[in-house]
Amino acid sequence: MWVAGQETSAKMLTWLSLYLTAFPEIQEKLHKELDEQIGGGRLITLDDKNNLHYTNAIILETQRHCNLGAFNLIRRTLKPVEIHGYKLPVNTLITYASHTVNYDDRYFPDARKFEPERFIDENGKFYTRPEVMPFGLGKRACLGEGLARIELFLFTANIFNQFRLKQVPGKPVSLERIIGALASSKPFVVEIESRF
Repeated sequence: MWVAGQETSAKMLTWLSLYLTAFPEIQEKLHKELDEQIGGGRLITLDDKNNLHYTNAIILETQRHCNLGAFNLIRRTLKPVEIHGYKLPVNTLITYASHTVNYDDRYFPDARKFEPERFIDENGKFYTRPEVMPFGLGKRACLGEGLARIELFLFTANIFNQFRLKQVPGKPVSLERIIGALASSKPFVVEIESRF
């Protein structure tokens, strides 16, 4: 469980860094929020989470957009089941494909666009949507969800509070996905600049 959690969190932070490098205007909005709410003089803690709306929106949009695990674990029916008129016999293997929801324009207009603002309400507050399911659903959802959410928030907020990531001239980053057990990015390099 520890290794699985490390791998998924590391890949998620890689995607987040890639998106913020590819879209510097979004990174600048993040820096603005961090400057207004925190400043550079201290570590960000979980006590800051409720005040960092755009930070939370970037994390959730990264989870939606990178679609790290396109399929959840496979389940098997133990008895006949009917779901929305479809009759499934005993021993049918089932799963759900989160990418069909994550990239559905009915739920997320212009779904292929990386847009953290889709999780910011009219009052500038972060909100989540039930259609984003990065940790699965129900009683068999990821056991490490709580820890992963904490790690993603603390790493993202503290790294980007202190540093700016920039593309290296002549070495543009690519948003192309490499599909495996988890979606990986193509290898990339960035320039890391201290913000203070």
